[in-house]
Amino acid sequence: MQGFDFDHALTMHRAWKMKFQLALGSVSNRGYDTQPIGDAAQCSLGQWLAANAGELAGYASAQELLKVHEEFHRRSKSIADDIRNGKILRMTDQPIVDYLALSGKIEALLEQLDGDLKPVI
Repeated sequence: MQGFDFDHALTMHRAWKMKFQLALGSVSNRGYDTQPIGDAAQCSLGQWLAANAGELAGYASAQELLKVHEEFHRRSKSIADDIRNGKILRMTDQPIVDYLALSGKIEALLEQLDGDLKPVI
């Protein structure tokens, strides 16, 4: 299995989330391409999950992380699309609440997977 620094993954997830939130100001341009935002395979966590899919298949935490990570990117794209289409979102709007909850779940699952893999790595 490719080595993976879980602390770094948490930091990178938080950095991606911050960059996404900062980029939302640019999304209002109708020409902004939101497709990369929705592609979970383009971030380092998605790449690691894909590269190690076979070895992670036996870990429930990894399988859940994969699903949540995909949904997180899908929701991120949806938020960007809503903003691009002129919808104004507030922090209390359900898409934002769901996005933040998914982000927290990714962090918790990364910590759980780290614990699950420690005896193996």
